[in-house]
Amino acid sequence: MRRFLMVVVAGLFVFASGKAFAADAAAGKTVFDGAKPACKMCHTDAKNSLAKVGASLKADDLKAWVRTPKDQMAKAKKTGTMPAYPADKISDADLDNLVAYLGTMK
Repeated sequence: MRRFLMVVVAGLFVFASGKAFAADAAAGKTVFDGAKPACKMCHTDAKNSLAKVGASLKADDLKAWVRTPKDQMAKAKKTGTMPAYPADKISDADLDNLVAYLGTMK
């Protein structure tokens, strides 16, 4: 019986910790809304819309656009400026959440 309880507790821990580390789109919206410089300065419905970005880009691509936008613009043959958001501006965990939020935009 004791062994059974230990297995159940371990299983619950793994389940709970997996949820704790899963990306959270609601938290990602908070990152989007609070980023400095503000994402919303340039990404509006009228210009540079992100309305369907989740349908056209994979998570790794979205992360690359946030971390290294200059490189991504060169690859896409686009012009313009977008500030980079290194880990000291947006942590890796916040980036995961931001990408989860952007992924909902389809």
